[in-house]
Amino acid sequence: MGSAARVDRDARSRRGPHVRFALALAIACLIAGHAAADAVDVTASARVSASPERVLAVLTDFEAWNRVFSGVDTVAAERRDERHARVRQVVRRAGHTLAYTLAATVDPESRQVELVLDPSEPADVEQLHSVWRVRAHPDGGSLIELRVVTRTGLPVPRFLERRVTEGTARASVDDLVRALQRVATSQNGVES
Repeated sequence: MGSAARVDRDARSRRGPHVRFALALAIACLIAGHAAADAVDVTASARVSASPERVLAVLTDFEAWNRVFSGVDTVAAERRDERHARVRQVVRRAGHTLAYTLAATVDPESRQVELVLDPSEPADVEQLHSVWRVRAHPDGGSLIELRVVTRTGLPVPRFLERRVTEGTARASVDDLVRALQRVATSQNGVES
């Protein structure tokens, strides 16, 4: 019986490091999931040659967002008035397809478009608040800034949620810049 007890003890000691590692990994994942509970706040910007009015016109053509923004698969916009709209969209983010409805508020005087999750509609993200700001640049053209505050609610580490949000914000600004270039090119009579 002594050798059987020794075999059991040897087997437990070999499993010990694996069990401790698995436990440590589970705790780290749990902590990382809680860290993602805080919203991620990122900003991306660019300078373009287009006037602030042209930028705002392209930006507020909500019906065309799936042609402007590469991450938007489908979009349906419902204008309430000149300053308010509901924008339903399906987007791709880091291998996930997300659907949600945004309440859009356009302020032409401050050249700002604010987008928040519509609380009366289902959403695949917990929090999303975006603000596009357009300012005239002193040397001509415009400065575009996008600020995104989001929390997906997915059990992912905060650093990963931040990285994806930063990439998405940067891609959105870059997509808008390309759309403005296409508009400028088509206005000059050159096909893009």
